[in-house]
Amino acid sequence: MSFTAKLQAALVPMSNGNLEFSWINARYNGINLLPDEAFSAGAEMAVRQDAAMEGKTCDVKFSSSSLVRDYEEHTGRKISEESTANLPSDVRQETIRSLFRNKGALATSANWEGERRIKLTSCLKQASAHFHRIADFIRQGKPVVGCFRVDEEFHTLEPEEIYHCEAETEAETHGQIRFAHYVLFVGYGYDIYDEAYLVFLNSLGTGFGNNGFGRVYFDEIYKDWFYVLKAKAPAVAETGASTSSNIAQ
Repeated sequence: MSFTAKLQAALVPMSNGNLEFSWINARYNGINLLPDEAFSAGAEMAVRQDAAMEGKTCDVKFSSSSLVRDYEEHTGRKISEESTANLPSDVRQETIRSLFRNKGALATSANWEGERRIKLTSCLKQASAHFHRIADFIRQGKPVVGCFRVDEEFHTLEPEEIYHCEAETEAETHGQIRFAHYVLFVGYGYDIYDEAYLVFLNSLGTGFGNNGFGRVYFDEIYKDWFYVLKAKAPAVAETGASTSSNIAQ
């Protein structure tokens, strides 16, 4: 089967006429890959996928608060103060990517007491990414993190709505665009007009969109800021043992 044929074969007709594949309902070797809530959620999915390849479940959950502390200690800046700082637009995601690769992030599991650091094995940045390439990563169960512009309408996204940022540029809208929002992409599809979109898991809770999930047109997403994550599921260890799980390219 050809590359595009595999992508098409995974699509399922939706009640609104769209064609879509996502890991919301799909299972990888019979196992749910999705975490409960962009880099930390993506890392959790990466660990779950590695375990699922062996037919195992994994309950590892990363601590977002400890990741913020690591970031602030590393940069010497408070995240709450960065909106006014004169910084490169991708400084946050690049710093977090480096921390996850080199230091790891604290995580919890029923298999050990307290928290342990788990590193990503790889975090590959995709430049000038095309829809079919990103969709194929998603179809294979690989965690894909990325971002897009949002405006005031984003938080009221309807369950079946596909997000489109009405504001073209920040200058034209007098600052209406507040930030570029990072999410974990978990599906892909085409609307009734054959426009490509991605399904994402948001970090705003289950009250957002469709029980915490949303959809955004592919043309809205920054094509140079996709990251494909990979991690190694930690071996089950004796309680109190000191271990670290790594991913090496």
